Amino acid sequence: MMDNKERTTALAAAQYPLSDNYLIQIIDGTPGSVYWKDKNGRYLGCNLFMVKTAGLQSKDDIIDKTDADLWPMNAGKIRENDLLVINTGSQIAFEEAIKLQDGTIMYFASSKMPLKDDNGNVIGIIGNSLDITKLKETERELAAAKEKAEVSNQAKTAFIQNMEHDIRTPFNGIWGLANILAERETDQEKKILLSEISTCAKELLDYCDSILDFSRTEHHVVSVLDKIFNIKELVDSVIKIESSAATHKNLILSLDINPNLPAMLIGDPYRLKRVFINLLSNAIKFTKTGYVKLSAAMVDTKADRFCVVKFIVEDTGIGIPEDKQNIIYETFTRGMPSNKNLYKGLGLGLGIVKQFITELDGDIHLESEVNKGTRFTLFLPFKLPLAGDSVVVH
Repeated sequence: MMDNKERTTALAAAQYPLSDNYLIQIIDGTPGSVYWKDKNGRYLGCNLFMVKTAGLQSKDDIIDKTDADLWPMNAGKIRENDLLVINTGSQIAFEEAIKLQDGTIMYFASSKMPLKDDNGNVIGIIGNSLDITKLKETERELAAAKEKAEVSNQAKTAFIQNMEHDIRTPFNGIWGLANILAERETDQEKKILLSEISTCAKELLDYCDSILDFSRTEHHVVSVLDKIFNIKELVDSVIKIESSAATHKNLILSLDINPNLPAMLIGDPYRLKRVFINLLSNAIKFTKTGYVKLSAAMVDTKADRFCVVKFIVEDTGIGIPEDKQNIIYETFTRGMPSNKNLYKGLGLGLGIVKQFITELDGDIHLESEVNKGTRFTLFLPFKLPLAGDSVVVH
């Protein structure tokens, strides 16, 4: 009496007898070319897809033919692949190309395995080759498009670098000269007008800096630097840049550097300076009375000459509403709608700050309360220089 497994097997055999015709249907229905060859590379059989690919009339036409008969220009490489399967006795995947009689080149993802007799001896190979010609064409198109985009990006990079110098230089000149004249002027009315010129020039310079920084980050123009610099000189230069705007609003702009902070650090002074300028400019812009403060202290020293420095930029300004705090780093996002016309800006500054801090492997945290002020806390890693390292002046 048959058990359930035997009964199921018998029923399947009765319904679907494994006749030669049935096997032929399976082979002909298999995607791509299916073929088998002897050890000498002579074809023993194939499916209909292979017949069509080879430009033959029937499956019988392929018997005893070799790849040299079908596609002589590619036969050597195909034979090399077949022999690798025969000699190793392993199933191996290849990417193969063939040139048809009409000159068309087709590409195939081929999987080949040993063909064995009843005693387990390798007597040839069995292959299944899927047509990937369209995929290869798409790859070539993408590669060409990428190359074109890279050329275009190089042109944009050169344009940005040229524009940076050409635009920043005259703005810096106007701003600096207006400051000098305002300091020397004794007539109070003229002094006020010169201060207004200085303020406008500084706003235009800030806009220019934001746009150029944004372009740099978008096009990856400047790679992350690894240079030695004097941290106090760097923050002093930032305070000097922003002091005129703070003085114009009667704000106290101060700097507090903890004595435990090393004078010299190794990192990216360009990005660090731009981060401070953006944060301080924002703080001054959104503070009507009180103070803006930048402080720095070392919080951790790691092995292998690494340290972590904490920077804080805080103000007594208007603060950031809680529902806006999660979006302030998004590009072109402003806490105050432009149609209110109270605070000018492009909505780029904090996005650039976030981008630069991420590139420096640092963290930034925000604490803010409406009408009480805002505090940005930054944690940034730096290397500590060895004695005798030369200083890069910025």
